[in-house]
This record gives sequence, structure tokens and C-alpha cells, in this order.
Amino acid sequence: MKTMTTVIVVGLVMFYALGTGFIMMSGTNESNDLDVNIIAKANINGSGIFAKPEFDLRIGSDTEPLTQADKDKWNGRVFMTPGAGSIQHYMLNRFAVSDLGLEFKQYSGSAAPGAIYWIGTAPAGMLTFFKANPYVDGGFPWEPNFSEVLMDLGENYKVATSDEIEDGHPCCMVAAKTSFLNANEGAVLRFLCAYTEALDWTNNALANKTSDDYRLLLAIASVWTGKPTEVVSKAFDNLTYLYDLSSGATSLEDYTAKLIPEFEKFNLIKEHVDDPAAFASAFINHRYIDKVKILTPSEKEDMAQSKKVRIRVGHLIADIHQIGLAIGIHLKYFDKYGLDIITTQYSNGPGIMTAFGLGVIDIGILGLPPALYGTANLR
Repeated sequence: MKTMTTVIVVGLVMFYALGTGFIMMSGTNESNDLDVNIIAKANINGSGIFAKPEFDLRIGSDTEPLTQADKDKWNGRVFMTPGAGSIQHYMLNRFAVSDLGLEFKQYSGSAAPGAIYWIGTAPAGMLTFFKANPYVDGGFPWEPNFSEVLMDLGENYKVATSDEIEDGHPCCMVAAKTSFLNANEGAVLRFLCAYTEALDWTNNALANKTSDDYRLLLAIASVWTGKPTEVVSKAFDNLTYLYDLSSGATSLEDYTAKLIPEFEKFNLIKEHVDDPAAFASAFINHRYIDKVKILTPSEKEDMAQSKKVRIRVGHLIADIHQIGLAIGIHLKYFDKYGLDIITTQYSNGPGIMTAFGLGVIDIGILGLPPALYGTANLR
């Protein structure tokens, strides 16, 4: 029997995510010496910025760089983000500082020139909050909430999708508590067998939108996210599901290593990382997904006969990026491998990092940024 408990972590989320609430560990570059490891991908891309169309905001591109007039339109605007632990927040922060030359400040009741202001808002609530608060100029939610906004307000509210800002950017990851990995290798491999089979089924369904599997996928995604099938169908077009840590045009280790000095600049990583490449190599742990990739059908069948194991999994609320977990549960891939999956929902990635720190989850699916700087601050 599967149990789903909803927990929305507030208040202490950022305290724990920045590392001050955890037991500190000695700093080395070995995977076993980091509190959390990334063990698989979940997706790339899959978010978007919307704003009041009268501002005519642009992000710019290599072919059409921003003019000064373009930059001036962003000055003093107020945007919702999922919070400082999210990749959406980081991308808007980087755009404000690096591309616009503006500060990026938390909104506290007034906005003035010289900055873009942010308000932490759960993506599922951004549309309602936007409609109720005229001082808010837009938001940066993940899918399917971005598609919901555009279907409700109109495509003219679209500023850019996250892949238009940075195509192929990593987004959600499967992370695990290192102590759990070390003590439960067999269970982790069984989890990843089920998870990868669920994502393979998902990608096959997405490749044939006239199939019964695609209609089932829409139905499961609608229940998982609480959004109509029309919204989740649109959202699926805005992201790609990947689980292999070696997949994608950009090395995940290289991408992570480049993030570290930026996170230090934005004061997300509190203590300097001397060797970002070594840290990234330890943080991104290929061992488990690489083993799963070479398992034979008979080896997987043997694993499926193993003793029942319970795994506590944290995931984000109403996040279609994490549909592999939903498919694995609903189509019983986890049951097939003898896993009892206990799921807990969190409002954002720092909430999942808090849960890791409190020892209440074993595996979490969350954005790369909170997993990275939350782990870096534990050294």
C-alpha cells in the first residue's frame, strides 16, 4: 500500500538549505564525504517567465541583443519566483545582475529604480497571486504552472521559456542521502530500475500522441499536478525527460562546476570552494545509474524478487518535471521491484534539503541549484 503525506515546509526552509541548520562535516572531494549525491537526472528545461504585456519585456539573444531601451523596461519590476532555492530564481537573478546591470532584491513593500524585485511564491499559486496583486509584474514558474498562466491570461503574457534563456539547462535531479546510498545499494538500484522504466514509458507515450498510453499519461499527470489535461499537454511540449547523468550536450559536471563561483557571488554558497571541478565530480555520482544501464533483463528479474524495502521520497508539489515518480507509482513499476514508496510533497527544493537534513527522506527529486548549494554549505 502506498501512502502519500503532504508537507509544505515554510519558515525554516532557507535556514536549513543554506547549511546553518545541519551538522557540519569535514570537507573533502569524495562522494561519501558529501551529505547528498545526485544519482540521476529528471528533466531539462521546463519553466517560463510571464509578465504584463504592456511592458514588452525581452530576454534578448545572440542575434537580437538587448538595447538600452529594452533594459530600462525591466528596471523596478516585481516578479514572483519559487524562492531563492530554485533554478528559476537563480536564472532571473543572473539575468538581472549580469545582463541588465541591476540589483536583485527581495520585495518588501516598495520598488524603486536600480533593481528587479522578487517575491517567493509557490508556482501553483502564482496565477492567483498575480491576479490579486496589481503591483506584481510577472513570475517565473515551472511547468505545468507556466502553461496554465498562458492558457488563462493569453500567450501575449509570455516573455520567454527557460530554454530560450539557456537551452538544454539541467533542471530537476534525483538526489539521495549519502548514508542511505552506502547502506542500501541494492534498494537504490531497484529504485532506479523502476524510475528509468517509468521515464522510458513516458517518453514512448509522448512520442505517440494518438496512443492510449498518451491519454493515460495525460490522465495521470492531471491528477498528479491538479491541472486540466489541456494544461499538462501544453506543458509536456516545454521540457524533456532524461535520467542518464551523461546525457545532454553539456557535461553535468562542467555545468555544476561553473555554477559554483556564481553561487558564491550571489552568496548562496557561504564558504569558498577551492576546486569546483573536484566538488562537482564528487557531487554527481554516476555509480548507480551506470550500473542500472548495463543490467540484463535476467538480472533485473532477480532484483525484482528481492525482499520488500521501504523508501521515503520527497518531491515538489504539482511539478510535472517529476512525472517519472508518478508514473512509477501509478503503473506499479516500484511494486514490480519490491519497493514500498512513501512520498512527501514539499513546496520547493530547499524544503527537500531540509528534509534530508532532518533525516525524514532517503531520496528527493529537486532542482540542481538547491541540491548543489545546500550540499556545499554542509562541508
